[in-house]
Amino acid sequence: MKKKKIILITICLFLILILGIGIYCYQNDSIRFKLSYEYINYIEYNNGKKIKISIPWDNGIKYLSEEEILTFLETGTGILYFGYNTCPWCRNSVPILIDAAKQNNIDTIYYADIHQLDISSIREGLYKILADYLEENEEGQKVLAVPDVYFIENGTIIGHHRGTVESYHNPYNGMTEEQKEELTDIYQKWIEEMKS
Repeated sequence: MKKKKIILITICLFLILILGIGIYCYQNDSIRFKLSYEYINYIEYNNGKKIKISIPWDNGIKYLSEEEILTFLETGTGILYFGYNTCPWCRNSVPILIDAAKQNNIDTIYYADIHQLDISSIREGLYKILADYLEENEEGQKVLAVPDVYFIENGTIIGHHRGTVESYHNPYNGMTEEQKEELTDIYQKWIEEMKS
């Protein structure tokens, strides 16, 4: 009987520990982001391809809610990245963005996961603020295309970059070193502008 109690208590403690770790990982945005993006490394797209990336543990990502996105755009300072984990273009650009931010001692990249948020709830306000930066779809409507990165100082958009680089046409093939350097330079330019 004592053995059964000890085993039961051990199992309960183990489950509590696992649950605690899971809750911690979900609440820690950097870990949550890393796991969310790297999980997709093992999933094939419809074309049978996989896009494997590595996200550092200390990536500085902070998830924003719908309301926080609007507040940040109106008053914030920093980098705001719109994207989602299965977007092939995002998967190729975000490690470069994280690295550029680190190289410039930027501790936080604010993240709007457009597949997890209810963008429709803030569409009017969001599209009003971003009107000059949105892409037009085939019907002539303004849309938020990703990856979409904004460099903001005190609620003023200093810089903006959507996509990767012009010479990069197939996100299922990795970027060349030259393309990575070009994208790094774009991010670096706007970061320096934002910081000055």
